[in-house]
Parts: sequence; C-alpha cells; structure tokens
Amino acid sequence: MVRLVEISIEQAMRPHLDAMWAERDRLVRRVTEAVTGSVPSYATTPSSEVWIGMTRILERAAHGNPFGPPSEEDRLAALGTGVQGAGAGIAVHDLVTAVLLGAREVEYDVLDRAARAGVVAADLLTASRAARVWAEQVAVWAAQGLQGARPDDVEAHVRHERLVAELTAGDLDLARGTLVRLGLDPAARWRAVAVVGGVTPALRLANHGGVWGTSAGLVPGPASVPRELVAGVSEPVPFDALPAALRDATRAARVGLRFGRSGAVSLGQLGLLVPLHEDPALAGRLRERWIQPLETEPRHDLVRTLAAWLDRDGQVDAVARDLAVHANTVRNRLARTGRLLGDDWRTPQGRAELWAALQVAGTELVETSMN
Repeated sequence: MVRLVEISIEQAMRPHLDAMWAERDRLVRRVTEAVTGSVPSYATTPSSEVWIGMTRILERAAHGNPFGPPSEEDRLAALGTGVQGAGAGIAVHDLVTAVLLGAREVEYDVLDRAARAGVVAADLLTASRAARVWAEQVAVWAAQGLQGARPDDVEAHVRHERLVAELTAGDLDLARGTLVRLGLDPAARWRAVAVVGGVTPALRLANHGGVWGTSAGLVPGPASVPRELVAGVSEPVPFDALPAALRDATRAARVGLRFGRSGAVSLGQLGLLVPLHEDPALAGRLRERWIQPLETEPRHDLVRTLAAWLDRDGQVDAVARDLAVHANTVRNRLARTGRLLGDDWRTPQGRAELWAALQVAGTELVETSMN
C-alpha cells in the first residue's frame, strides 16, 4: 500500500490527474451526462459557450492543483465560465451545480485511479476533502462571474470604448455625457489602468465593474492585475482628473514593460526608471559613465558584483553568499571598481546613478538574449 508521508497530496495525485486527462473524452462524456441529466437549463440551452466554459474548469482541474488551495488561474477560469453562463442564460444555482458535478467527476476518476494504485484510504479521504474545498471555491467564483456579467449589450460596449477615448483625448464635456448615459456616478473616484498591446480578457475578468477601451480602462476599486501581465495603474482620482490619470497609467505600463516588471505598476513605484525610459540620452550617459569602465575587465564580474552590493546595501558577507565567492573576493572586486570608477561611486549621488545605470544594463542584457 502507498502511504503519503514525504510527498504532498498534489504530488501523489499528479500522475493520476495526467492519466485522467489523457482519457478526457471519456470524462467529458460522463460530465455531460451528469450535468444535462441533473441541471435543467444546461439540458435545454443550445449554446456551445456553456461547454467551452465547463471544459475550462475541467482543464484547470487537470493542469492546476484541485487538491490544494485554489489559485489565481483557477479564479480567472471560473469567472470566465460564469460570464459565458450569463451570456447563455444559465441560472446561477444551475451553474453552481454544474461546476460541482464536473469537479466531482474529476475527483471520482482520480481517486479511483489512486486507489487502484495502492494509495491508502486515509490519504484518499484527505485528498477528497481537499478536492471538495477546491470545487466549492471555484463554484463561488463562477457564480460571481455570472452575477457580475450582463447580457451582451452592444450599445453599452460601444459607450465604454467611447468614454475611454473621450477621456484620453481630454474632452471632459463629451465624456461626462457618455458617463451619465452609462448610468455611472460622475462624483465617483476611479483608477485608470493601461496596458501595452491591448486590454486582455484576463484583465477584464479580474476587474468586474470596469469601463474598458482598447488599451486602457477605468476601475472603481483597487486594480487586480494577473501576475503574467504588466499594467500601469493610477491613484483613485475624481472625474476631471481622469485624462491625466490615463496618461500616467500609460506611461507606467510602458516603463514597467521595458524594465521587466510584472503585475500592477505605478509611476510612484517606478521612480527613477521613468526618466531612464523616457530620456534615452540620459540612459546612455549613465551607462557610459558607470558601466562601460567595468566592462573593460569582464573576467572579474564587476557589474554583477556591484548589482549585488547595492541590493545588499553594501554588506560584503551577504554579497559573497549571493555570488558564492569568498568575502575577500568581493572586497578585491570593490577595490578594483574604485580604481575604474573613481571615489564618488560610493556617495549617495554615485550610488543612485550607478543603480540607474545597472537597470539600463540589465534591460539591454535581456533584450540581447531575446534577439
């Protein structure tokens, strides 16, 4: 018999999850039979989107971890399933039932495989309890997605884009009229959110109640940005300040993307990276002053050593541990740095400029490796 002692439930169940997904046609047939036989609105709706949404849940169960805490990816998948259910006219209680039935079929299949492989009853029970907790949370998120969505309203969608475009152009009078026609409160405070390359479905789903254009939007609360994305965000501002907020969010998105940030970024968080991005001549001067002299002796790894020294606030022993070298090696490299850069690299201004130059150099290395 197999006893889960030193491995997690997810690790133990992973081979059985993979085996289940390899035979997913059989699983989908069972889920279809269970759902259409038990849930009235699923049995009568002709919408293929309903099954696309259910397949998304099954995929998350197979490729995520239905025996552990639900993840952000699980939440987005469930919200998307709820939105699709709303578009097909599914009742909220039917959606919850369908999600739970689908998750239960996954649970039964995987636990049956695990039992036949010799996993003991106590561990199967633990896995079952974890799977039920996961499924219940996913069902709640799906219901929230359904309740937060409205049937497709082309006019409202057009007005959303129009509002963001009018604010971006700075036409407050037109934008105020569009806002009122959308039934939104002109006295409310909004946060601007902007991305490079176009607003994604994940960003829309993560921020219900938002007003979205092509590359920017407005959200009524703190912006939720999946960690796979980079989005510029502003502080909450009144209506008249939204044009400036949209410009700030767009600037932040561009800078964040350039310097490899993730999630939500603001101009305040980015600090000196903003002028470095927007003034290439400044970035070039800093690189020439602080980085090029260090590159004349590449075998001593001075650039990486200085980056670690700044990250560790000058603690030599910590830098040595990070670089897996002796502390005296770090001291020798720092002495060599002083001979190359001059004495002012340790001053507050020198350290600030050196940090900025290292950011530019780091971005160039990433761009070179990608090309």
